Amino acid sequence: MAKRKSMREKMHDKLKDRTKESYKTRDSGGGLKNYFDNEKIGDTPTWWAGKGDHIIDIIPYFAGAHDPHNKEGEPAYVLNLEVHRYVGPMDAMIVCPAQYNLPCPICEEGRKLNSEKADYKTVVKPLKPSRRVVYNVIVRDGGDMEKKGVQIFEIAHWFMEKHLAKIAKDPRGGGYTVFSDPDDGRSISFERTGTGSENTGYSGHRFVDRPEIITDDELAEAICLDDIIELKDYEEIYELFHGKNADAKEEEEEEYEVDNDAMVDEAYESEEPEEEAEEKPPKRKKREKKSRKQRAPKCPHGHVIGEDVDEYEDCEDCVMYDQCNDIADEM
Repeated sequence: MAKRKSMREKMHDKLKDRTKESYKTRDSGGGLKNYFDNEKIGDTPTWWAGKGDHIIDIIPYFAGAHDPHNKEGEPAYVLNLEVHRYVGPMDAMIVCPAQYNLPCPICEEGRKLNSEKADYKTVVKPLKPSRRVVYNVIVRDGGDMEKKGVQIFEIAHWFMEKHLAKIAKDPRGGGYTVFSDPDDGRSISFERTGTGSENTGYSGHRFVDRPEIITDDELAEAICLDDIIELKDYEEIYELFHGKNADAKEEEEEEYEVDNDAMVDEAYESEEPEEEAEEKPPKRKKREKKSRKQRAPKCPHGHVIGEDVDEYEDCEDCVMYDQCNDIADEM
């Protein structure tokens, strides 16, 4: 019994840190294909949230050697990953090696195309990795679903962890609701609406009281999530992406080293409001002060800055999200 109590105490302290870290990175942040090694998953089922209301409990686990954000052996409740989606003719899902400080041929190609002034929205952006999250969950919707025990739940960070991180922070006291704590945590209620990549939505995220604590047996069912992901090496990713071996690169191909921030700034430079220096009269006249919204740059996706924040899936990895969100707060 002493060993189990020690495990719970360790989880209580460390999961609080994980919750705080997730809040800080909430704005960085489905599909049937995945990046799991099915042999390593074994008998653990994978859950996809269908349309309607759901209640889940997130079950913590101990991180392994392939978690890019947590040390091996540390308690964790979510595996946070950058994933290239629908790569090559096989629509492969590839865990981006760049988050492990390893070269990524897809990211390299994105930087190369951006430096060549390729269209950001249609050519460069699709090569950027998406932020995905994976959880151990018990679905508390009742019936046979709950009897399945711990299941693997993979979803866009935008749809789940971003919301959980936000509501976990106490707006008054500054503390955090450690919703994944096996003793003092909370269940999570949310609703899924729509179908397909264009219409799917997740909303109404809130914490609800657990009728009981997470049992020792339930804790024991949770698997190490970073152990089940499939990590491909450079050559394999290159071949999936380009359709040829990495050794077949043309000799005259140049190497590009472009800073990511500079890449984004350059991609959107043409979309910033142009200065009207040539049209200004010689004498300065008193002009009506424009609001923050009127002075705001255009949304690269055609939405209304400040008004449409968080309303579209495009917002998930938009480089202007923070600016748009700030304007919304002032409206």
